[in-house]
Amino acid sequence: MTAQGLVLFLGNARYGEFEPLRDAGHRVGLIRDVRSHGWCADDEAFDVVVPWDPAEGVEPLAARLGEEPGVCVLNLREAYVEPYARLLTALGLPALPEEEAAALRSKELMRRLFTEGIGADSTGRFGPAGSVQDVLDFGEAHGWPVVVKPAALYSSLFVLTVPGPEAAAETFEHVRRGVADHVRGKGLPERFTALQVEEFLAGSNHSVDLVVDREGTPWPSPVVDVLTGADLGGDDFHHFARFAPSLAAEEHRRTMADLAVAAVRAMGLRLCAAHVEFILTAKGPRLLEVGVRPGGHRARVLHQAHGISFMAAYAAVLRGERPDLEARFDRPFGIVTPFPRATGVFTGLNGFDRVTALPTYARHSLYHAPGVIAGTAAEGHWQVLSAELTAETAAAVAGSGEPTADGSGAVQRDIRSVWEMADLVLTRPQGGAAEQRRDRPHLLVVGGKDSGFRSMAELDARITLLQQRANLSDLQRERADGLFVQEELDGAWARSLAEILHGAGAPFDAVVSFAEPHLLTAALIGESLGIAHNPVPAVERSRDKTRMRALLAEHGLPSVRYRACGAAEEAAAFQRELDAPVIVKPADGSGSRGVTLAHGPEEAAEAWRRAAAGGGTVIAEEFATGRELSVETLTLDGKHELVAVTEKLTSGAPSFVETGHQLPAALDTGAAQAVEATVVALLDALGHRWGPAHTEVMVRADGSPVVIETQTRFGGDQIWEMVELVTGVPLAAATAAGLLGLDGHARRTPVGGAAAIRFFAHENVEVLAVDGIDAARALPGVVTVKAAAEPGRRLGPLTGSGSRQGYVLAVGADREEAVTRAETAWQTVDFRLSPPTGG
Repeated sequence: MTAQGLVLFLGNARYGEFEPLRDAGHRVGLIRDVRSHGWCADDEAFDVVVPWDPAEGVEPLAARLGEEPGVCVLNLREAYVEPYARLLTALGLPALPEEEAAALRSKELMRRLFTEGIGADSTGRFGPAGSVQDVLDFGEAHGWPVVVKPAALYSSLFVLTVPGPEAAAETFEHVRRGVADHVRGKGLPERFTALQVEEFLAGSNHSVDLVVDREGTPWPSPVVDVLTGADLGGDDFHHFARFAPSLAAEEHRRTMADLAVAAVRAMGLRLCAAHVEFILTAKGPRLLEVGVRPGGHRARVLHQAHGISFMAAYAAVLRGERPDLEARFDRPFGIVTPFPRATGVFTGLNGFDRVTALPTYARHSLYHAPGVIAGTAAEGHWQVLSAELTAETAAAVAGSGEPTADGSGAVQRDIRSVWEMADLVLTRPQGGAAEQRRDRPHLLVVGGKDSGFRSMAELDARITLLQQRANLSDLQRERADGLFVQEELDGAWARSLAEILHGAGAPFDAVVSFAEPHLLTAALIGESLGIAHNPVPAVERSRDKTRMRALLAEHGLPSVRYRACGAAEEAAAFQRELDAPVIVKPADGSGSRGVTLAHGPEEAAEAWRRAAAGGGTVIAEEFATGRELSVETLTLDGKHELVAVTEKLTSGAPSFVETGHQLPAALDTGAAQAVEATVVALLDALGHRWGPAHTEVMVRADGSPVVIETQTRFGGDQIWEMVELVTGVPLAAATAAGLLGLDGHARRTPVGGAAAIRFFAHENVEVLAVDGIDAARALPGVVTVKAAAEPGRRLGPLTGSGSRQGYVLAVGADREEAVTRAETAWQTVDFRLSPPTGG
């Protein structure tokens, strides 16, 4: 291994911590702790990755690293303080001895060193807390409230305030049990179970990070401010936000820098980084503690707020060089780390777009996949995610270097806005369905409604759902193992989040969507992550009607003449050339949206303007006549199965809005075989590999089929439900089972031999009343009755499926009975309407 100029991070390094080193010309590597499940940057982010099992000690690692000149190892984490000291010694590099490093993790020793080396007023009063009586005695002697905390842990774990003697026993026992369980679970030495009681220092929280050279000279960086949960109205001291430039007065910033230097000297630190925490009280700064490593997120804050590369300074002192910690500029910047408000199984994020919509939002990182136990720092849990906030204004440092008031104010407002999002991090109670087997295959579902989710919910699989709020249901909330909700489900956000989750400890096995707007997003996620998915080209070709027509022509499949039209005049010219009616529609449309039949050039031009209103490409097609059908297929690993053929009823010209379906369609053997052969050939040409497809065909008088269009999803208009009622095939569950490699898929017992649906499709009237719904529901064979038109509602023209007012769905022993039952129920629902007003 060539180590010249190489900086290695021990055990763990996160995005935002190491990039400035590379920008400065360093090669950057990671000694990856193979036993750690903590969030770490991907291997691909580093020039060198060295696997390391801490159980083997550091000697084998040191032998692998060798003694090349210029090698430099940095440690960013409290958990590696002692192994880091051993490793540097094994490499023959100058280091703080392991025994000193271990001893200095004791907060009791730190406080004694502060008091002896700096003065009693440098820190708060403190003492050991071996029992409830110790807490009571300390409170009586020094006043309430007091703080009970671990004497050797970090990251504000299990730190709680005791407001008075009445709460001492409960708080002490809570901290004692929590610390003991944590230490046992982490395999830490018994000394880490020690507790401490200390004076509650009222004031604001701040920190200074330093590097210390081999002579023990400390070099401080600018002050970083901290907001804890308690500062913001919570009940614990977890660090919710870190931000800079500091809002403390300049004299206090200077005092904290001097006090940080004095603390490091009092502890005898050398050849290391140090993180010093303070409370700025009414009497000035008071020391809390010192960590022998950089503070969490501090390197990122210093780099973004001041242009300082703390890691480069850390490497410099280890190499015997002078560190550079001078600020280049002041830019308001902060990092927030929201915790769940209740401990439980982490299940996802709720409305994270509230964060991304904040004026100062810059980026975020998610550290855990759903399924881990998450909670507050007071109960021993780590952060779930972080988000960066910044003001774009940056002022060059000159004179006092005071921060820009407006920028700092904006960051402060947004920090508090994130705190107020109490429902941002979702958890559910431990036990029951929340802790099903972790070895189940993992499916990512992008968007959609319960039409797709309901049958998948029964699978023996983990399901993570990326959803938009309007489509979120109680079933999805209860069943999804992971749930990430946005007001609007953005494709770029979904792809980025999927990548983060995939690498966060619970990788996906497959991804699927049954919602038209998200089909391509799911395919792109699958392609990027290398997991089972429907191929991107199949989705792209099916969603673009122009490309699909070209594909039909390329493979000699029955089609119609067509033209992509960039202007109204082109649609008119196409109709004029054919001298026959044409259909004009959006090339990416669905649900009959923007579809118009045009008989002449003027109508074609007007139809183009209607179709182009959505901003996409417009296609004009030769108008095909005959019987309109839809073919429902299921494709598993490239093998296509025709599941059902449905006959369609429409409103006719000009918009052809669907007013009914009946399944199965009445087809003779020859027409049925021709339809199946055409659809299978089309799906092969598309490259469709996984999932349902909904293909619309027109069967002409001679029985020959013509393809209208296809979508790589199941049919809407409850066709998916009709298919399941008649064939017993749950299209969504069957797709998911195939993608995940589950054995077979449960075909259900059909409810009837046929199904029919009739839509309420009134137009250009006012609804006066709607009666007979309950009577219709009580009729034989009726599955569903929905009537969504309140009295007083004015109905416009039918322009698409969304213009209809509900439906009746019924089943029967055969097609005739199903149709009769549906039409009888439809007629039973009495829409009392005003006279038509004209369209």
